[in-house]
Amino acid sequence: MTELEMMLLRQLEQQQHDSESLVSGLSTDLARLQTALNAQQAESQALRRELAHSDRQNAELIERLTGRVDALTTLLGDLRMR
Repeated sequence: MTELEMMLLRQLEQQQHDSESLVSGLSTDLARLQTALNAQQAESQALRRELAHSDRQNAELIERLTGRVDALTTLLGDLRMR
């Protein structure tokens, strides 16, 4: 094997090593990002559930308040007629 071939072989080996290191680093980053994404999705889902629950509670309260306003309006109307 000539000196040039040896130098090219070393360069190829170094490039392969660098590529493997890069892939390893990218795989680690991807795993970390996937973990963060999963956590965000779980938090988002929990927040959506809380929001839906809050919306239901607010709708019930508005319904009750509307009923009270209607009842008070009727009482006020009855008092005016007297």
